[in-house]
Amino acid sequence: MPAKPSGEVKTRIVKNPQKNGDIYVYERQMLYDPTKKQTKILKSKLLHKIPKGSDIPVPTRPKKTSVKKVTNSDGKLTATRHRTGMMDIIDHIGTASGIDSGVYGNTDLGTAQKTLSIARYLLASNGQSLPGIFTWQFNHPLPYASGITEDIYHDLFVRVGRDETLQQNFFASRCATIKDRAILAYDSTTISTYSENQQEARYGYNKAEDGLKTIKYLTLYSIETRQPIAFTKQPGNLPDVITLQNAFDQLSVLGLGNAEVITDNGYYSEENLTAFFLSRFDFITLVKTSLKWVNAEIDAHIDDFGSAATVCPFDHKTHGITIKLMRNFSKVRKYASHEKGLQKGDKEVFTRRVYLHLYFNAERKAHEDAAFNADLLELAALIKGGANIDDLLPKAAQNKVKKYLAITRRGKHTNVAFNEPACRERRNRHGFFALASNDEKDTFEALRKYRKRETIESFFGAMKNRVDGTRVRVWDQDTLRGRMFVQFVALCYYDYLANEIRKMKGFLGVPNGEPSHDTAKNLKLEKKLKGWLENTPVYLVLQWFDAVETVNISSELMRKRWSTEIIARDRMFLEYLDVTSNRAPLKTHKKHRCESKNPYNAIFI
Repeated sequence: MPAKPSGEVKTRIVKNPQKNGDIYVYERQMLYDPTKKQTKILKSKLLHKIPKGSDIPVPTRPKKTSVKKVTNSDGKLTATRHRTGMMDIIDHIGTASGIDSGVYGNTDLGTAQKTLSIARYLLASNGQSLPGIFTWQFNHPLPYASGITEDIYHDLFVRVGRDETLQQNFFASRCATIKDRAILAYDSTTISTYSENQQEARYGYNKAEDGLKTIKYLTLYSIETRQPIAFTKQPGNLPDVITLQNAFDQLSVLGLGNAEVITDNGYYSEENLTAFFLSRFDFITLVKTSLKWVNAEIDAHIDDFGSAATVCPFDHKTHGITIKLMRNFSKVRKYASHEKGLQKGDKEVFTRRVYLHLYFNAERKAHEDAAFNADLLELAALIKGGANIDDLLPKAAQNKVKKYLAITRRGKHTNVAFNEPACRERRNRHGFFALASNDEKDTFEALRKYRKRETIESFFGAMKNRVDGTRVRVWDQDTLRGRMFVQFVALCYYDYLANEIRKMKGFLGVPNGEPSHDTAKNLKLEKKLKGWLENTPVYLVLQWFDAVETVNISSELMRKRWSTEIIARDRMFLEYLDVTSNRAPLKTHKKHRCESKNPYNAIFI
């Protein structure tokens, strides 16, 4: 027989799991209703939440109380003004590219909104320092409407920097945008810092040559989609050649096991070639022509570069040939092999096929000859002036003097002559460069892919000049990692927009066979838009639309939304970018008004 209801109000602690993995903990007062035979919740109070993957409860942000807009008794209006044009474009970029969903889907709502808000500020302000967001956000709508302060973005960087799950899942979402086989550039740059608290800041190769400690920033970049897909950071004194295995491990985790990786000669070494073959990744890498096995092939085939069949179809100044080689590599065994009679730690030799692509460019040879001659003349002048060889910097200058100059001293007089045989041998190698691959057989397809690798250099330029990445600006490693992640999101925004504009310039002003498109008036307008885009950086394109303001007016009698006008060229840009928004439409200038389905063409809501 069931127990009789006590009629007492009972208090219970209830855990309510959320879709994103967080658990909200409530204190509820409940009373059993014997008539309806169910328990009623009389009062529910949110105590705290337990973040996904953690057992430690954290407080939640207080719920915002709704504020009802009230007009004064004398009938005055209340109004707000926002700059919406640029922010509408950025909002569209975040949605169309999947960047926003990649952040929202892997963390809680507040963290996602703050991350995207700061990323949008960095993009929109062309990398202004973060304290500027405090006033900038007042007239630019952001996902995190409660306001970003210095404490908020500092706490965000710490939290995100420790959340490796968020970062790796976001990288995986970037990889998912690559529909075909991934062709990835892998390279690094250095970030200088004055900080003594960053443990990864070390003295090493500094690309800025400012004499400061550096932190190395390594990136995997899709050269086909023109999007960065992952990054990591390492101590600044680690050479590039020992970082490649980390990239292989990350690619395997991200599900890009069939990717083709392209690197420059900073990553070439026999150990890395061995690592490429053992990892089963396809690769194209720039190799030094001074290597013995490469040098031997140039000598053996030097006469082949004069034929017309070796001319590159897209660069007529470059000649190329390909040689298929079978080369031996060695690896240290991690486990013993009874079948091969090898013990753990023994070296095992294996043979693999390598395609060596050799290229010669006469124009490149002329530049290298001129630079070489200028260096020798400058070094000869220094020696004649009394400079000591051992005092010359860098060390390469000392080696060049010893190899290419013949120095004799008679009392106080110093005579300098040129070692002509050595100089002639060096000049004979000018103009040549070489690529090695385990998969790409076509001479000029390998060259095309390698030249596309250079797009990662523009990414590094954007990282330093567009999102405030030139300096570290934070104290500890976790905070730096979080800051770099937010910057990385901003760079994803930037590269997506830049690529969309690049594609747009490719078809503007070109007839496509559609009568409504191929009118003289429309093609003229497209060429005008193309000319503007070709002469306007991405940042200034955004700033142009930042002049578009929206005014919301409310009173007891009316609610209207006003926007500034746009011309036909701007409207065409928005249409081709496929910007759609639930915000207010932009008012079209009367001179260029025309029919369109794009909501920006309407006059008012």
